Amino acid sequence: MKRFFLLLLLLLLFNCAEQEKDIIVTVNGSNLTKQEFEQYVPDVDYQQIGEDRIKSFLDDWVQQEILYLQAKKLGMHQEDSVKFVLAQYTKNFLAMELVRREFGTTTVTEQEIRGYFEQHQDEFLYAVKLAQIVLPTRELAMRTSEEIKAGADFFKLARERSLTRYQDPENPRIITDYLPRGVIADFAIEEIIFSMKPGEISDVIPYVQGTHLIVKVVDKKKMKAKAELTDEIKGQIYNHLMATKYQSFLKDYVDSLKTSYKITTDLAPLK
Repeated sequence: MKRFFLLLLLLLLFNCAEQEKDIIVTVNGSNLTKQEFEQYVPDVDYQQIGEDRIKSFLDDWVQQEILYLQAKKLGMHQEDSVKFVLAQYTKNFLAMELVRREFGTTTVTEQEIRGYFEQHQDEFLYAVKLAQIVLPTRELAMRTSEEIKAGADFFKLARERSLTRYQDPENPRIITDYLPRGVIADFAIEEIIFSMKPGEISDVIPYVQGTHLIVKVVDKKKMKAKAELTDEIKGQIYNHLMATKYQSFLKDYVDSLKTSYKITTDLAPLK
């Protein structure tokens, strides 16, 4: 029996020693192990990036850990407002991770890329010159769109309201240069613009970082005799089709889950 306990003790000491060897840096008992480090930087990478880069990463980890431990020492993690934000981060992360796993290995084939290009091939022959109004909210964009439909001057509203005026009030970039297909990069927006004729004004278009866009096609001219499916355009089409597939999948997936959950809405508490 004594030999058994001695052997058990030696095994525990050996395991502790092995674990200590795997510890890279410690801050007040909080450890970064080799295994955890490799979650940030896979071994195939850190064996190539050099000791200076590794030390820089560890310095950043130490800084964050010190700030984290100090925040806990001050009891910030127990504050209601902080708890709420942490709970939202957890919800968002888990939701995104679920969708990522369910979306899985979905991809876009070469055939689908070529099919999209052939369907929109004529658009890649042209370039458009646009007048644009970039607005910060959907409400303001909808109101502006209604004013334009009622007869308001597009260019006057653009000079008064477009966010582009803040970059250079003397030159608010109301009118763009000629833009060929693929330059705007958001193919969903380009599909709308390149389907329009000179003089036409778009409805409100969701744009970057929560802004909204209204455009007027000033001119449209043919730039090429033949459209070519370059690697750059292939990549852009791939990204567009993947985004389209993702949005379609997300809607269908959430709709399929709704049948398993009871959903009630009551606006009374907001009144």
